[in-house]
Amino acid sequence: MFCTFDIYQKDAPRLRESRRQVDREGHQGMIYELGSPDGICLGYYKMQSAQAGRVLIDNTSPFLQLSYTISGSKSYALEKNARAFATFKKQEYNYVFLPEEKLHLQWEAGEPLEIFELGISPELLLRLLPEQHPFYAAFNNSLENNVPATMSENNLSLRYKNSSILYDMLNCPLDGRYKELYLRAKTTELLAIQLEEYELQLSAAKQVKAPKALKKEDIDRMHHVRDIIVQNMHSPCSLIDLAHQVGTNDAYLKKQFKEVFGTTVFGYLHVVKMGEARRMLLEGLSVSEVAYLTGYKHVAHFTRAFKKHFNIVPNQVRRF
Repeated sequence: MFCTFDIYQKDAPRLRESRRQVDREGHQGMIYELGSPDGICLGYYKMQSAQAGRVLIDNTSPFLQLSYTISGSKSYALEKNARAFATFKKQEYNYVFLPEEKLHLQWEAGEPLEIFELGISPELLLRLLPEQHPFYAAFNNSLENNVPATMSENNLSLRYKNSSILYDMLNCPLDGRYKELYLRAKTTELLAIQLEEYELQLSAAKQVKAPKALKKEDIDRMHHVRDIIVQNMHSPCSLIDLAHQVGTNDAYLKKQFKEVFGTTVFGYLHVVKMGEARRMLLEGLSVSEVAYLTGYKHVAHFTRAFKKHFNIVPNQVRRF
């Protein structure tokens, strides 16, 4: 274990923010934490580990955690029994109820880890959530029993709209009370999108004529497609080439990829490029260098695309 944090403290008098670099015991990376007085906690963790890593979460009050894995894999476990109750692979998210306990967030060695954790206090969530929403009863049940739980039976594929909002929060250009308002607004936006998705999924499951869910092998095939896209983003494959590489045809590829990831193959490629651009900017490369490396001939075209995607221009990205 190399790090302990407690951004989950409630009733803090003001916005709390910290950034710290980690370079010890085989772990290199950065940790960013932001907590607001109204019960919202944002954590961003980017790590490269030569050995398995573990963070202690000293949870002094129960929280709902919207847990997102951009890259790598992670799991949650109670400190008292070390048994994982939630496990995530890259590009997955879920709602996780974290009880008033000491917990471990842990990950494996070797693969780059990039994750967001958005904690919301029960008081705030129950104020924002309509009582008739199916999630309301499920959350109340977890709260009363004070046991860890995931709110969706299976992890969901991370949609580009969700990750865009998370990066907006990370790169907020405001300070003080205005940053607090921004954090609250973006959290509400993210909740609105995902709780509607949760309700629609439950509703679809009740429909007799609802289309059949994709088979596991089809989902795995689309995840393989995604990996190929990421590995070849500087020299993208055609749809037909992608389809042949995973043993399907381009029509099925287009249909199934959108079902799994909520966007087209080329839409996802754009998201990957923008994410890579943001990473390079955070590491200190100039805007013109990043534009060239992501395939743009003109800096102005890159700047326009970046602003459309992240709602900020490239030179506003904060370097941690």
